[in-house]
Amino acid sequence: MTAPESDGTSSAGSTTASSGGHRGEDPDPLLTDHAFLVLVGMVLIALVFGGLTYLSTGNTAGAVLAGLAAGGVSGPVLHKLVGR
Repeated sequence: MTAPESDGTSSAGSTTASSGGHRGEDPDPLLTDHAFLVLVGMVLIALVFGGLTYLSTGNTAGAVLAGLAAGGVSGPVLHKLVGR
């Protein structure tokens, strides 16, 4: 078997690839400050409610469900309370 002959062109492309974005500018953050505060608040509320439920009942499944419910309900409330 023989190796394929090269015609002098490179299939790898150019050595300087463009980033596709604006150079010198920071990219947009993944989450805004508002979204981050709302998510952190939801997680804290879910952990507190789940922990208190587990301590009072000893039922792990019930504590997980209580934490998920409390975190889910607190999302829209925190969204309204946390100012932009």
